[in-house]
Amino acid sequence: MKLAEMLDSSTGYIGEIEINSKIPSMEMVERIAKALDVEPFRLFVDDIDRNGINTPEDTSYLKGLNSTERQDLTKRIISLISKDVKQILQPENSE
Repeated sequence: MKLAEMLDSSTGYIGEIEINSKIPSMEMVERIAKALDVEPFRLFVDDIDRNGINTPEDTSYLKGLNSTERQDLTKRIISLISKDVKQILQPENSE
């Protein structure tokens, strides 16, 4: 409920995103990341390894980036994810 309030969105819509019933727009992904104070790509990264054990994050690369480089990286990741989502949602061409 708090996240929905922060995003000025309905709790129903946020709930549907949580259960994978709805796919948020890239704009919404950015808004969610900003509200949670994380980089947008973090919403797509699982920090638990296959054995169910929390793994320490290697953030040394990210820590070495300046603000502009971090923004550029974020934009590239969102662009790649957006392309993948579009390919998934695009109906197959029937021949």
